[in-house]
Amino acid sequence: MIKANWQDVFNGKISIPQRLKLLQDGQAFASFVHAQDKTSLGALVLAATAKVNSVKLQSAGRASVIFTVYLSGKVLEKGLHGTAVYNGGTWKVATASFCSLLRLAYGKKSHVIPPVCGS
Repeated sequence: MIKANWQDVFNGKISIPQRLKLLQDGQAFASFVHAQDKTSLGALVLAATAKVNSVKLQSAGRASVIFTVYLSGKVLEKGLHGTAVYNGGTWKVATASFCSLLRLAYGKKSHVIPPVCGS
């Protein structure tokens, strides 16, 4: 379930509200994601997909995920490390992992990164 949920977060064919449900603290990202969907860079970021290469359970409710991000079917970044958390009965992409990807896409110091990611 970790693999499927992780890949669904990065599946542009799935509605944004459904994707946010698979993201830890998803509602904290809702206004950011909806606003970015209306920009050319944001639309491009939201169109990226991910393929999970491996999942390793770490402790109760946490798993490490190694994945590759694709854009238009081409590898954009491979061998990325992330974390999945079991929250509310569902495996979700951890906030820290999503924020890391946002920093990768928008730049580490971007003013666009939502406050939930910290500084």
